[in-house]
Amino acid sequence: MTNLPRTILAIESAICGGSISLIENGIEIRNWIGSSSVSKAEDLLVNIDAILTSTGVSRHDIALVAVSAGPGSFTGIRIGLATALGFQDGLGIAMSSESALRAMAFQRPENITAALPVGRGSVCVQSFRSVDGQPVAVNHPQAMPDETFFDLVQNARDGKFILHESLYLRVAQMSMVTNFGANLAFAIGTICASRPSQIIEPLFISKSI
Repeated sequence: MTNLPRTILAIESAICGGSISLIENGIEIRNWIGSSSVSKAEDLLVNIDAILTSTGVSRHDIALVAVSAGPGSFTGIRIGLATALGFQDGLGIAMSSESALRAMAFQRPENITAALPVGRGSVCVQSFRSVDGQPVAVNHPQAMPDETFFDLVQNARDGKFILHESLYLRVAQMSMVTNFGANLAFAIGTICASRPSQIIEPLFISKSI
């Protein structure tokens, strides 16, 4: 644990307005969760500055900026990555990125299917198996109409699902369904902390029609 980055700024800007998390020694000390469905570069920077100011943390104190590689809004993914690259290039801060779906699964060390809303009535889904506490993908992320996804959940005979809050609120209470909440940034920061120099390809997944 002592080798992990002490202060992490985590950014997710492609799902439901996005979220930001400031993490100190593995504990979230402040967060922001967007209420808009559209992520804007200027809004992201303003809210990052507000979080740092309110906590007394300097940009120079940040050891790692962690950012979601998607899936989600194409524009939102690009905004998040560009912001993280700005911190990396401008301040010499280490940068790491990770799939938001895998970050969700990392919070629940078990065999599980993660699901996120990706806009225009679509849901992105990916299943993972847990190997030594690490989520290992068993398939590729897949976008489908939300009606198809909700039918999948309702008709599932086994397996467990972890859903972004906006999806969970639309599903009847079922024992195999867990509400992840809306703070994806904290999950991104947590998983990136264990490999602070890993950058993955952005997940620009086409929405289903």
